[in-house]
Amino acid sequence: MLDGFTRSFPPLEMLTPEEMESIHRGALYVLEKTGMGITHPAALKQLADAGCSVDVESGRVRFPAWLVEDCMRKVPTHFRLRARNPEQDLMVGGDTFYFMQGMGMQYLELDTWETRPATGAEHRDAMIVADALPNVHLAEAWEIYTDRRGIPPVMVMLENLANGIRYSTKAQVAGNIQDTEIFGIMMAQAIGIDLFPEIEHASPLTIHDGGVNAAYRYMDAAMPICPALGVAMGAQGPATIAGSIVLQVAETMGWAVLTQAYRPGAPIAIHHGAGALDMRTGIDIWGGPAVSVSTTMMNQMLRRYGIPIWSNAGFASDSKKIDFQAGFEKSTGALMAALSGGHLQLFQGGSSTELLFSPELMVMDDDVAGWIGRILQGARITEETLAVDVINEIGPIPGHYLGHGHTREFWNKEDYFMAVADHEPYSAWLTTGKKDMLSRATEKVEEILATHKPAPLSDAEWEAVDDALSEARNHYRSKGVISDADWSDYMDELKLEEGEHLARA
Repeated sequence: MLDGFTRSFPPLEMLTPEEMESIHRGALYVLEKTGMGITHPAALKQLADAGCSVDVESGRVRFPAWLVEDCMRKVPTHFRLRARNPEQDLMVGGDTFYFMQGMGMQYLELDTWETRPATGAEHRDAMIVADALPNVHLAEAWEIYTDRRGIPPVMVMLENLANGIRYSTKAQVAGNIQDTEIFGIMMAQAIGIDLFPEIEHASPLTIHDGGVNAAYRYMDAAMPICPALGVAMGAQGPATIAGSIVLQVAETMGWAVLTQAYRPGAPIAIHHGAGALDMRTGIDIWGGPAVSVSTTMMNQMLRRYGIPIWSNAGFASDSKKIDFQAGFEKSTGALMAALSGGHLQLFQGGSSTELLFSPELMVMDDDVAGWIGRILQGARITEETLAVDVINEIGPIPGHYLGHGHTREFWNKEDYFMAVADHEPYSAWLTTGKKDMLSRATEKVEEILATHKPAPLSDAEWEAVDDALSEARNHYRSKGVISDADWSDYMDELKLEEGEHLARA
């Protein structure tokens, strides 16, 4: 099992106990008075049987406080995610913090800073890089390069998941779109792994039928689910941070009742994020301080309930380049999420609010992830690390610690040494090409792709993934979701990708 990073000190908190209680009671009142919009027939019956007030005609469900609090207590505080390599299984919860590969729709051309649809080979390469990076603990094949050349939209995420399973041994994220979870679960069960599914949620206070179906299917497969409560403050939620927290807590409570009424003890995590909406432009600001403040407060509330947390601050900058803005917006957000007790952090490789993904940025972000992880670990306070006897031995100048046994033992344990950051002396930097961090990251990507070989699937496992993809392709073609013209382009693209794969091999 992967260790991740263990926070060695109390988490950062912004809310007083009285403020937490106000948010809690406010959310309970919202659910009891206003409720949530749910139209799924089986869910409505189940919620009514559990004790909710259900108006089938309007699709409105109101939740009594006693039921909410009972179901919140049933949500497990920890759960295990099985990876293809058991040594890379994750135990989500407690004081452990994991980083996960970021998301982004298109491939970024570094020479023009413009984006375009990614090829299958580029997606595969991104998964190989993720498999090699030490601080990517959970892979995100499903939602990187969701604009793929020649692939029908309904099949993109399944093709991506197949690449992730084939080219990374780490745990995998999944999701739901037009019942694609059926085929994702089929792949996972054939390989003997779990998926960590991000279930789309519609704020404010609505769970659509597709989300309910996906949640039921993943729970039936004994996999955890992770509802995604994204709120644009002033549009999908109140313009205030406090109001957005009340809304997200109410939605969390609704999901807790929905899941625990269906399968008591079913593991869930909550993927949350509230960003300010710039009313001058109508654009979400995901790199601003409001995201970090709301993330810190929501993390504190979820820790109160013991529900595992996928936090959003720092998952993507608003910058369209790999530049200073991208660095500080991503890093400060992720640091706040880590310090405030999150468990999973979407991070490496994505930017421009999900519009782009870059393997080079993923390598740079991995350095930041290690840096944040080192902060979480804090400093060990022992008789040996206090070094009182060593200090007394060395004494004042001309005494020094260079060459001392204590220094030889600890010099490389107390800091974190980045892989591609520039730590050269200026004189050396002048003679080694004046490389910046992006140049070094580009070289690192090339090195990984030339040398790293992810552990392969067996022939039977590869065939099982192929069979699930084939069944999905035929299913969506028979339903008319994939047109004849799209099908022709799709088959041509798959042949091209197969040729590129054979050429590389």
